[in-house]
Amino acid sequence: MTVLTTTLSALCLAVSALLSLGSLAAPLAPAFPDPLPLKGDHVYVHDPSLIQRQSDGKYFLFTSHDKAGIITADDLAGPWTEIGSILPDGSSIDLPGKDDIWAPDVSFHNGQYIAYYAVSTSGSRDSGIGLATSPTMEPGTWTDQGLVFRTHEGDQYNAIDPSLIIDENGAPLLTWGSYWNDIHQFNLGSDFKTVQGDPVQVAFNSTPPSPVEGAFVWKHGDFYYLFTSSGQCCSFDPNNLPPAGNEYKVFVGRSSSAHGPFLDQAGVDMRNNGGTLVLASHGDVFASGGEGIFTDSKSGKDIFVYHYLHSQGAIAYKEANSSLGLNAIDWSSGWPVLTSI
Repeated sequence: MTVLTTTLSALCLAVSALLSLGSLAAPLAPAFPDPLPLKGDHVYVHDPSLIQRQSDGKYFLFTSHDKAGIITADDLAGPWTEIGSILPDGSSIDLPGKDDIWAPDVSFHNGQYIAYYAVSTSGSRDSGIGLATSPTMEPGTWTDQGLVFRTHEGDQYNAIDPSLIIDENGAPLLTWGSYWNDIHQFNLGSDFKTVQGDPVQVAFNSTPPSPVEGAFVWKHGDFYYLFTSSGQCCSFDPNNLPPAGNEYKVFVGRSSSAHGPFLDQAGVDMRNNGGTLVLASHGDVFASGGEGIFTDSKSGKDIFVYHYLHSQGAIAYKEANSSLGLNAIDWSSGWPVLTSI
């Protein structure tokens, strides 16, 4: 939520005086750590999902576009290499956007890798969430399992940006949504595909600029944490930027249940404009979001994964130069505070 009733995490306490009800002041640059410097050539990343292969610890990074692009590295700092796509022939979901593919979310369950993905076009609710599976994550090994759920123009929600977690009952739970009434959830059957029950709203922001999307749920300790991206994500005009703070940034709430209700540090429900700021623009990092988390088996650290645009130099604000952001997470306060890796 870009303009919210919000409190900052411990990392941002130094700028809390800048916050007031209904407005979020731009954070001071030192409030957020820079992302891990990466080696090698730039690779395009948007809505990243990062996971390690069980057999050898190799890093697999997945991105929107390029038919759900696959990028790999042997070290978290790179170099990262583009090696192919999840769906090189596009999706079997017969909707506009089936040859693009957005926001893949990849995880390992029941001996195989599963990827939820979205098919849509900008500004449309004619959208679908699909499923693909693979034994290794390598290009050419993915099988498109087709449609999981779709929405239509006129529906009250939008079926994009899927994210999977296993809830406290051991059942698959899919979190998804964008813009129209924001973030929703439903359980899936043991096949990880059959929808069970109607969508339930878990996050909503009514204060402008109101878009909330890119949801991700992560369990740490006794809590489930709902992360969301809010604000303008893309299509920036360097000569006409939005007001500072209206660009993409990341918020969080937590709950004892994967189903919510998710409350921020001030106790405000994320269904009622709540959210604690986790990451915002700073230095060369602009419009950060599309977040996820994975636990790095090499370091044992939880790693916060996101994309960002640059705000400096010849590549400033250019979508083609969207980059991978990586930070560690300090959970000692009970809330996620980003640190350097």
